[in-house]
Amino acid sequence: MQRAQGRSAVRFKAAGLSHLFQSGCAKVLLPRTYGGINEAVIINTSGGVTGGDRLEFSGEAEAHAALCITTQAAERVYRASAGEARIINDLTLGKEARLEWLPQETILFEGSRLKRQLNVSMAQSSVLLALETLVLGRAAAGETLRDVGFNDQWRVRREGELIYADGLRFQGLQAEGLATLKGARALTTLLYVAPDAEQRLPEARGLIKGMDAAASAWNGMLAVRFVAPDLQPLRAGLTTFLRGFRGVELPRVWHM
Repeated sequence: MQRAQGRSAVRFKAAGLSHLFQSGCAKVLLPRTYGGINEAVIINTSGGVTGGDRLEFSGEAEAHAALCITTQAAERVYRASAGEARIINDLTLGKEARLEWLPQETILFEGSRLKRQLNVSMAQSSVLLALETLVLGRAAAGETLRDVGFNDQWRVRREGELIYADGLRFQGLQAEGLATLKGARALTTLLYVAPDAEQRLPEARGLIKGMDAAASAWNGMLAVRFVAPDLQPLRAGLTTFLRGFRGVELPRVWHM
């Protein structure tokens, strides 16, 4: 059967866009912004992913550039008839650059298969804010995932040295088990890597007070994990956190 293929890339220098490439179902929009950070919005025109699809994205903020990358909508991962979907995201940060990776949520449907990678290469003086939100099934449809395959791998390198490696993998799932969040259907992993990351730990813990979340900091990194029974309370808490932590409003596509 025909499968979706797409590859896109953007690169920004301090003065603005320096490179744009898109092919297949992977597109990038560059909305007009009025703040201090450029925005790139990734669009998958195939309307979701399923087994055999392959999407690749590359985003780069050159020295002193500031870039926020997000997605137009949630990414839906549908039942796979054969094979697995592959999504590979590569991010590069130059000296004193700031790059924010703020995609909207990924929703896994029953029978879906997805393998995803996030690879980051950054300078010592650059600033990375990255998150991924995962939703386990469609609560409104009464869906409980039992036949699903998911493999998510993060690798962050600073000056060529691997400083952060995270992986989440499951094959088959029963959402009520302890190993699968005791019934929580939505979770977010957020990572902040910056020279001031450890100093901002008290601020992060203050922002997540009252939420089902935890924060820790070490080696120039700050990590926050959020969980919730469903997407709506998670998204509300995450939005509150990001507004406070970033100090600016979220991209407009987050409100559509």
